Amino acid sequence: MKNGTLLSRPFRMEGDDMKAIVNVLVLAGLVLLISSAASAGAVYWTPAHEWAPQGHACAVTAGDIDGDGDIDLTFFCGQPMIQCWNVGSPTGPIWEFGSSPYEGVPFCIHQNGGLGDLDADGDLDLAITCWYDDFVRFYWNVGTPQNPVWEADLSVFDGVPISGGHGSPRLADMDGDGDLDAMLGSWSGRIRYARNVGTATSPSYEYVGWVDGIPLASGCNPTMGLGDLDLDGDLDIVQVADGMLPRCFENVGTQQVSEFVENPDMLSGVSIPPTGYGAGIDLMDIDADGDPDMILARGYGENLLFLNGGATPVEPTSWGVIKAMYR
Repeated sequence: MKNGTLLSRPFRMEGDDMKAIVNVLVLAGLVLLISSAASAGAVYWTPAHEWAPQGHACAVTAGDIDGDGDIDLTFFCGQPMIQCWNVGSPTGPIWEFGSSPYEGVPFCIHQNGGLGDLDADGDLDLAITCWYDDFVRFYWNVGTPQNPVWEADLSVFDGVPISGGHGSPRLADMDGDGDLDAMLGSWSGRIRYARNVGTATSPSYEYVGWVDGIPLASGCNPTMGLGDLDLDGDLDIVQVADGMLPRCFENVGTQQVSEFVENPDMLSGVSIPPTGYGAGIDLMDIDADGDPDMILARGYGENLLFLNGGATPVEPTSWGVIKAMYR
């Protein structure tokens, strides 16, 4: 201002001042973007290793294979597959290694498997991947929940590619339409997604591609578990590989459209000894309290069990969300 008159001239900023404005604009855009997504948060875990079976520790899958209302465990350590029966209760497991329920399912090298009721007949069916196979081996349970009988059917996952070994198949409803989709790991650590475009009683799988947001794992033989860790209505992913600590990928999308972001805060309280971890992982509600708990096979016969202590959501526009999505 000069002699009471406002001078009109262009306003210019350069150097650090300009960088500061740009950073503010970027941060504002980031906060706006995050506020439109689901909240990131933390899940707190309590060690309960006394509840974990010991003696065999490798790729593992959980499911009520004998239809008695509690969770059993299958370890894919060799031939035959090793079965760990829960002879306790749905809220307090007691483990016994016993006879395998997979009579008639042939052995393959570096096998890994997942269970799910693909025809809604009340018993669990079995998907297996093997080293060097480029297809999924699938077996219908044509018996009963108490007495499984397995019938091979390679047509179920026809057209779903598997390569590189260590497929780590998991069967779960990823898109909220009431039928079971398939998530398939790979040696690289990335995950393939195959959507069930059929029905809950007659599956038909359409290969979608790699899951975005899941980077390459740093170890070999990756396995994963699927479950709604934070009870927000969609499925999250935990992953582990030989020689690496477990990682969690939170689904910050919706039940219908998943969007995965790595969030270490979803594993708060999970303490792992520095050697031998990474042989297998899965999620299951071992104490029947409505949230998924976690079994982690460290190898050398040792398993760790962590109980889900509950989730603490973070406000959408808080710095905690930014750290969870962009750390």
